[in-house]
Amino acid sequence: MVSAAFQRGRDELFKRLKRGKVLSPELEREIMDVYGGRGKRALEVIKRRCVIKRGRRWFVRGKADEYEVVRNFCTCRDYVMNIATEKVDADMCYHALAKNICEAIDAYYVIEPEAES
Repeated sequence: MVSAAFQRGRDELFKRLKRGKVLSPELEREIMDVYGGRGKRALEVIKRRCVIKRGRRWFVRGKADEYEVVRNFCTCRDYVMNIATEKVDADMCYHALAKNICEAIDAYYVIEPEAES
């Protein structure tokens, strides 16, 4: 379970991201302050344009694979081993964090839309 201090920091961070719609150096520092190494890795994949939206589905290209992210849930090992089991004071892996940051500021790489059925 994440701490109350973490939740407050996260909530304030995402409010500021949604208001500003841009990743300023100040917001990048705040992301790393709140999320630590996960924040740093999330910013790296954002800068490499590895956050992808295909139709309504989100994917993030990580080091070894491409992971699907649904809300804060991810198919990566970190999510399964650490986030879902609440072993760390964080609410999402860096893939989900990168997706949520991009969604908040409306910045992501769009690949061909999926066919609507």
